[in-house]
Amino acid sequence: MTDLRQPTGQLPELLPSKTATEWNFWKVALADSWYLYAEQEDQALHLGAFADPGSLVVQQLRFLEDPKTTVVMTLDAEHLHAWLKAPEESSPPRFIGQLGSHWSGYGVKPLVENNTEVEVIYAADLRHEWMGVFSEPEAFAVIEQHYDRRRKRCLIC
Repeated sequence: MTDLRQPTGQLPELLPSKTATEWNFWKVALADSWYLYAEQEDQALHLGAFADPGSLVVQQLRFLEDPKTTVVMTLDAEHLHAWLKAPEESSPPRFIGQLGSHWSGYGVKPLVENNTEVEVIYAADLRHEWMGVFSEPEAFAVIEQHYDRRRKRCLIC
């Protein structure tokens, strides 16, 4: 089994899955954090940015067991596949973009290009809430916590 604590640079590493699935899971170690991706054929997802490598396995299990309750960011599958084929030629896809829609979801955008801090804005219908400026792992944790609180209060869900 792969030791998740051992940094591998910015080269992708295939993670084993404890259950049968068509998804492939990839982790990449950065200077002070990790990314987790899921991909299959024409689908690619960013499953989060993490300060603790043990959280990758927890997120992978959550996605496999109940994907509808998992915070995921859709990625351009061609972009992820191109990076997986030649990781030395570009940087891995960052945890920036839109989770959900612009009308109901989370926007994560970098403050300055090549900066590790991101701004998070939550939108619900016509209301927008500035959640703050965070590192990518902090942003993911804040979004996941906010999402889980909202989901648990929802009487429809």
